[in-house]
Amino acid sequence: MFHDALTTKVHHCYLIPDTRLPMMYIDDLLTATVDYMQVLDKKLSMRTYNIEAVDFTPEELANELRKCVPDLEVVYNPDHRQAIADSWPQKFDYSTAVKDWGYRPLYNMSAMCEVMVQSLLPKYTIRRNQTLEEVKE
Repeated sequence: MFHDALTTKVHHCYLIPDTRLPMMYIDDLLTATVDYMQVLDKKLSMRTYNIEAVDFTPEELANELRKCVPDLEVVYNPDHRQAIADSWPQKFDYSTAVKDWGYRPLYNMSAMCEVMVQSLLPKYTIRRNQTLEEVKE
């Protein structure tokens, strides 16, 4: 969705608008992995942890992304991947990770969108010589 927002401003989504899924920005993933690996075994109450940083729907993500790209259009065309997404949990309970090794995600959806747009924008502005303000227009 981010790439489409900054290029064509039209994203074709293969899920229905209200499909909620757990997500994580890569920096949170890497920090969590390193933190987990540094914890003493005796502090861990389990060997495997399911963690997330944020959960959202395609519609929520599109609305957040429209703060940077107001004319983003999302076309919803669910396909076979909808059944896969429907089989996943909508959220993970990561309270044990918080208790055992202090897991704390840093990126919510808003922060993730801001970082993604700011990180990708140079790739596309070089091609079209645009600023973020021009993308918003």
